[in-house]
Amino acid sequence: RATSPTLRLDVAPVALGEVVSDAVAAETASGRADVDVVAEDPEDWPTVLGSDTELTRVVRNLLSNALRHTRPGGEVRLTAGVRDGAAWLHVQDGCGGIDGADLERVFDVGYRGTPARTPGPDSGAGLGLAIARALAEAHGGALDVANHGPGCRFTLTLPPAARTAGVSSA
Repeated sequence: RATSPTLRLDVAPVALGEVVSDAVAAETASGRADVDVVAEDPEDWPTVLGSDTELTRVVRNLLSNALRHTRPGGEVRLTAGVRDGAAWLHVQDGCGGIDGADLERVFDVGYRGTPARTPGPDSGAGLGLAIARALAEAHGGALDVANHGPGCRFTLTLPPAARTAGVSSA
């Protein structure tokens, strides 16, 4: 459905901090208690143009993936801002990084990297990141990943609801 040309989004100004707060509450209630989730100053985050329901799904998919792959005792950190006319959200995990061969394929439908192929309660179907990227693109945004720090950082970019004069660095 996320990649369907018939997908219609009810787009309105959405406070990114509220979307993230809702996703964090939902994922931490049903997720891993041995990983800390930190959202830095969400009340100061930008307002974006988007569908609240679909953006919450994007953030929940990113957060669920980050929690699943971060080692016990690790941290998932969410930050946001505006740069070069676009709003951004970083989801930084503590997974130890993604192998270069897998890094380029994590958004492919059905693709699961070698560690995710082991059957178990934390294995997925390889759809969450593909859905997240498709929904980001349906919003006129993008979703990318790079190895960074103790793991990898997913960067969601979206059109802001209004241009802001301030620029926040990534």
